[in-house]
Order: sequence, then structure tokens, then C-alpha cells
Amino acid sequence: KTGKVNKLNQHISQAFVQIHPVDAEKLQLAEDDIALVKSRRGEVQVKARLSSDIKQGVIFLPMHWGKILNNDLNRANNLTNDLIDPISKEPDFKYCAVSVEKYKKPRQRIVIIGAGAGAFGFVKAYREINADDELVIYSKENFPFYNRVMLPDYISGEQKWEQLIKMTDEEEPFYNIRLHRGVSIEKIDRDKKTVTDSRGFETDYDILIMATGSRAAVPRNVPSLPGIFSMRNRVDADNFKKYLPGNAHVLIVGGGLLGLEMAASLREMGAQITIVQRISRFLDRQLDPLGSQLLHEEMAEQGCDIYYDDEVQLYYGRSKLTGVRLKSGRRINCDAMIIAIGTIPNIELAKTCGLQCKRGVVVNERLQTSDPDIFAIGEIAEYEGTLYGITAAAEEQAGVTARYLNGDIASFYQGSVFMNIIKIHGFDLCSIGLPVCPDDKNYEEVVFIDKAKRYYKKCVIHNDKLVGAILIGDKTEFQEFRELISKKIELSDKRLQLLRSGKTTAPVLGKLVCSCNNVGVGNIREHIKSGCTGLKEICAATGAGMGCGSCRGEIKKILEEALLTEIT
Repeated sequence: KTGKVNKLNQHISQAFVQIHPVDAEKLQLAEDDIALVKSRRGEVQVKARLSSDIKQGVIFLPMHWGKILNNDLNRANNLTNDLIDPISKEPDFKYCAVSVEKYKKPRQRIVIIGAGAGAFGFVKAYREINADDELVIYSKENFPFYNRVMLPDYISGEQKWEQLIKMTDEEEPFYNIRLHRGVSIEKIDRDKKTVTDSRGFETDYDILIMATGSRAAVPRNVPSLPGIFSMRNRVDADNFKKYLPGNAHVLIVGGGLLGLEMAASLREMGAQITIVQRISRFLDRQLDPLGSQLLHEEMAEQGCDIYYDDEVQLYYGRSKLTGVRLKSGRRINCDAMIIAIGTIPNIELAKTCGLQCKRGVVVNERLQTSDPDIFAIGEIAEYEGTLYGITAAAEEQAGVTARYLNGDIASFYQGSVFMNIIKIHGFDLCSIGLPVCPDDKNYEEVVFIDKAKRYYKKCVIHNDKLVGAILIGDKTEFQEFRELISKKIELSDKRLQLLRSGKTTAPVLGKLVCSCNNVGVGNIREHIKSGCTGLKEICAATGAGMGCGSCRGEIKKILEEALLTEIT
């Protein structure tokens, strides 16, 4: 049955209506706009696809799509005659008279709580398809939208603050938003459909988007001593930079992505680093034991002292932190400590207003909460029992919500592929999907390793589909593997080429822009010169912005500057 072959399903993944460009222009329909098609019997609501292959005055609507999540606006059968031939039983559904118009949703006020990756992703995605609705955003921080993923590079000086900003003050009017900086939401009244902010002002909403993010997890016994930091926002980073003396000794508690990236950045500044990890290896959920061992060797080579199976038990210092004692009895003198043991979703506001919550705010395939007028995206969204907590997932969820609110009923969330990319200069490491095979004979591994060169590639395969990969020392296949895993495409003969692509990684030209795929400013400009003029086109051609996605704002600026230079 071809409908069960994912490779074929990628060919045309959604219902559409094909319409001649002349007819589309009369109806003010652009490519991918939502078209409302009506007959005497019913209606459908699908994306427009412009093509000169069809006659003017005629539209084509494929019949291969039925209900999606109990919504039948994808079904061609809504429009056609339900008569059947009495003998053959062949239905009379090949053609009928219809009217077509551009779908226009009523104007709404959408209130967004939070200003992280999910909120910014929603604003970008929404404004690409709707310039009319009112977008009101509340941010606890008194800053514009910025890239939190790159805070370690901001601390080390590798990137300036201006490079982290995703939407400058000059760009803000273009997005037509009201961004309330330094203002938090204290109360949600679902009956009145209002939010009350920290100033006491009440704002009504038609749709509410909750993107409140998460906060650093901090053990209960940690004292309020100067010198102890978490690292979630710019204020944390600035306070840490001001506090840190020259040639400091910094203790990092936690061997996750943030802790290791902070360690590498601080080593570049010349700081002495000690890492304390509660368990026996790094990134135990993202890597297999061999991958963790190679990562350990890299961190040790960078000059970090590492203690496993240990944790902080006592803190020394009166006016400031001077040292700690570990559970093992070892004392470590230090000037500062960064706690990076994980995060806690900020779901208190959702709980208070009565939304269904478990570990996060429970959402469906539309990212709707238990209140259909309230959506949750990003680190607080719990979909089918999973909290994703990665930038790429937040942006995917934001895009789904934006499209659905604008009439695209075929837009729904199916979960995200877990991927982790460590941002350590000169060291490539990423994992996608499953890092190890479950105890099941239907899973198998394809491995290539050179321990001496710290080069390791591993693919996890299940029923002819790639379900996981670890890439250390070279991330050439990252984008290809991510697509194979996310789309669940059958490998077939491609299996023979896994880890044998023979591709050579293009050298980074100019300042590094995308650390996930090692793309520099020069690489992007070269592709612009060769004819790439759109953001999606540039990202697909270079691989930039296709990892965590946090650098897309910078890529867009480079593209706009290059095109402007070309025009002038």
C-alpha cells in the first residue's frame, strides 16, 4: 500500500488546490495562501498552488486526503455530488461547479506571554502570513528578543551583545508588535479572556499564547552567597562577567550542554575550570558511553578538571563563595560557581488559571491547552507526555500554531526529533534521535570510528529507517540524517552509503555564523552571489540555520545587507 511508504508520502504531503495564476491574481491568492472552495454541497479550506498547467476558470483538487484530526476541510468529497451509478456503484465525484475565494480570518488580538525562542518564532511565522492581527507581547526581561543559546560566547567575548539580538529596535515596527519589556503577567482570567500584568493593567485577548520558558534548577541547600550563579538570561551573564576576577577558578556543577559550553568558553578566557558531574559520564541521555568518553577526552584536553559520581555538599565563605566540599570529601577552592543541572518549566501561571498540567502544560496536536483559546509552545509544552526543551522544537511548534490560527487545518504537530549540538569551537559533536539501540533485535547499528583522531560516527536503524545518529569529529551528514529521521524515510539502497558519503566539509569562510553546521559569513555571501535570494533557500543551500535555528536572525541580516548592496 503506497500510502504507508513514507518516501512516497513526502512527494505531496498536504492537500492543495491547483489554480491558474491569472485566476489567482484576480482572487488575490498567492502561493500557499489558504483558499476557501465552496459548492452547493459543502466547502474545503486548502493551500493554493499556482500553475499554468491548468486552464483558466478551472481548478484541480486532489481527492487523496480525508479528515485531519476530525476536521473534514481537506476532503474533496465535501464539494462533489454523492450520486452513484446504480449498477457499477461508481461515484459521480469527478467534477462540479465551485466558487473560490481567499480565506480571511476575522481580526484578532493575540497576546503572547514570554519573549524566548518560541515567542519570537511565532511572531516571525505569523507575520509572514498575517499582517493585520494585533500581537501583544509581555517579556519579563527589559531587552529585545535575543539569542539565549549563545550566552556562553557572549560571556567569553566571542560574540558581542548586538550579535545576539534577533529583533533590533529599528526592526520592531516592521513586525507591527507591541512588546512590553520588563512586564510580567500575574493573572489569567479565562472567563473574561483577560490577562493582568505586573503594573495592574488588564488586557483582553482573543487568543493567548503561553511561551513562559523555564528557569534554572537549583538544589535546595544552595545558600544566597555572592559568587553562585545560574545562566538563563542576559542579567545572569552580565552579573557573572562583572563578578569574575582575572585568572579566576570557576566550578561548574553539571555536565550537560550548557555546563560544557560554559566550561569551553571560560577556558578560552583563561579561567581555571573544574566540572562536577553527579553521574558517571557526560550527556548520558544524548550519547552512548563511547561518545561520552570522547567528549571527556576533549574537555580534559582543554584543561578542565573533572570529577564524576560526585556532588557539592558544603559551601565555604561568609561575604562571598570561597570554595565547596564535595560528597566524596574533596575540598575545591573557587572564585565562582555556575549551577547547570537542568531546568524547570515555568507552568505556575498555567496551573493557577486551571489549565491541565503534568510536568508541563498539556497540549494537543494544535498546541492547544485544555482551553481551546490558549496555546502553549516551547519549554512548557508537554505533547504526548514529552517535554522537548530545545530551540528547534519551540520554532516548529510556533510555526504550527501560526499556520493553524490562519486557517491551515492541515498544520498540526507530530513531535520533534531530539537533537543536541554542542557549541565548542574546534570540536564537532551532535546527536539526533536515539543514541543507543534498545534491547530489541529489530534495532541495529552502523558504526565508523577512529579513536586516535577522536572521530566517531554511529547510525541506529530500525526496520529500514534511521532513528538515531551520533556524529563526533565531523557533522557533514547532520542535515541529511536529521531529515531522514524526522520524515521517517525508508533507507533502501541508501543504507549502503551511510557514513560513506565521501563529502568534504566546506571550510568556514569569514566569521562563524552557524556553529551547528560550521557556516561562516563568507559561505553565505558566496551562495547569495550564485543566486540564492530567500532565507529558506540560503539555509537549505548552506546548512546554516538548520540546526538549533538560533542563528537565522543573523543570516537574514546578512542576506538583506547583501541584496541591498547589490541593488545600490
